[in-house]
Amino acid sequence: MRLLVVEDDPEISRFLVRGLTEERHVVDLVADGPSAIDMAAAEEYDAVVLDLMLPGASGFDVCRQIRARGVDTPVIMVTARDGVSDRIAGLDCGADDYLVKPFAFEELLARLRALGRRG
Repeated sequence: MRLLVVEDDPEISRFLVRGLTEERHVVDLVADGPSAIDMAAAEEYDAVVLDLMLPGASGFDVCRQIRARGVDTPVIMVTARDGVSDRIAGLDCGADDYLVKPFAFEELLARLRALGRRG
């Protein structure tokens, strides 16, 4: 899969990129909301792994804006925000899945495979 990972925490970014690359995914990484919007609209991805707490625009805003631009790439939000209202907001703004940090990496991989099957 070709993935866009949107994460501003350097440690988490390294973990995600390393793990996904080891699983033979092609990964582009951006660390802020505006860059995520631009990349998601300009490139074709199989999925977007999207953090919520980002500089420049929240993950909610990123998801809304890429959907408004007609981008239908599956989005999985990966965030520490675990409230029911956050999960509902994430799904209602256009995300296809929502995974709470900390998470098992194997679960992220399974969710990405599930998103890939929907296409």
